[in-house]
Amino acid sequence: MKRPKLSVCMIVKNEERHIARCLESVQRIADEIIVVDTGSNDRTEDICKSFHAQVYHHKWEQDFSKARNASLQHAKGEWILILDADEELDSDTGSLLPSLLTDSLPSLGCVKVVNYTGKQWNENEAFEQRQIRLIRNQQNIRFTGSIGERPEGREASSPFSLPCIIHHYGYLEQEAQQKHQRNMNLLDTELLTFCADPSLIYHKAAEYDRGNEHDKAFRLAMDCINKCKRKQQIPPPAFYYLKYKLLIDAERYEEAERDIDEALGHYPDYCTLHYYKGIIMYQSKKVREAITAFEACLQIDSENLQYVQVKGAADFRSSCWLGVCHAELHQHMTAVLYLQKALKVNPKCARAQRLLTELTKDQAAHA
Repeated sequence: MKRPKLSVCMIVKNEERHIARCLESVQRIADEIIVVDTGSNDRTEDICKSFHAQVYHHKWEQDFSKARNASLQHAKGEWILILDADEELDSDTGSLLPSLLTDSLPSLGCVKVVNYTGKQWNENEAFEQRQIRLIRNQQNIRFTGSIGERPEGREASSPFSLPCIIHHYGYLEQEAQQKHQRNMNLLDTELLTFCADPSLIYHKAAEYDRGNEHDKAFRLAMDCINKCKRKQQIPPPAFYYLKYKLLIDAERYEEAERDIDEALGHYPDYCTLHYYKGIIMYQSKKVREAITAFEACLQIDSENLQYVQVKGAADFRSSCWLGVCHAELHQHMTAVLYLQKALKVNPKCARAQRLLTELTKDQAAHA
């Protein structure tokens, strides 16, 4: 059976530092690469053409959706993969993509996007979320929203899920600082029209967090949670993710403990909330309750599109914490097993390495 053709569509501006990495990651699977440039004055266009990308120009109108839709107009493939210049398609899982696309699939597909954070790249410092990045090439599916753009259309049924991964480096500190003010301006403008849109409010709170304005981020997240409660609505899960992240970062464990169970009551399959509860309980000297929470992380299998997840919460992070907790209770054999499990998933988990070395030394000394 002849496989459907795949177009990769991107919008770029002054991305000479990143664009080659991105294009290299898709050149073997893409039947065509469409790049819409919104005003570069560096080597971005030349680099794109060296990868045989089709480069088109579009005036930047403070609206990501307009630029996205301009890129879709040029795509000729049956399927479109949406990428940004500061991303790359995972080499292992991405190679599967063309063989997974069939005519029988719904019109929208989602993949896991891993967002790296911190001052410099570290594969373990990241959060992840499933995002719609594959679109059947149909004229009635278009992006809406000037920022945090999303595809909509009559054919946009429930999305299917693919086992592919996109790595996103745009939240690394240096990159995020350069884009922070632009994003805040766009969010403020969009919120003038859509003041009650929770996704925009979350994006603004998250942008405050990335800009180290943690108090503003927390107030905005709490405002949304409290407004929902007053209306007897369940707050969106992303606000709980941000709330407990900020409280744990600030070591406000007692405050976090008060209502973490309420949040889990709304979202019992939200792995990262169980993970946060485990940290909160451990820091509150409630080690057995922490163990229960971390064990729950290892048992949950959820790919809910709404959930922002801490990378590794479902495997090596929780296994490592279980090692820490069992060591605290002097259950050293169990601790060693969990630490070994963590290192099997992630051999670079420094905390698991250190504690395992300590415990095995102790066991050798008492042998």
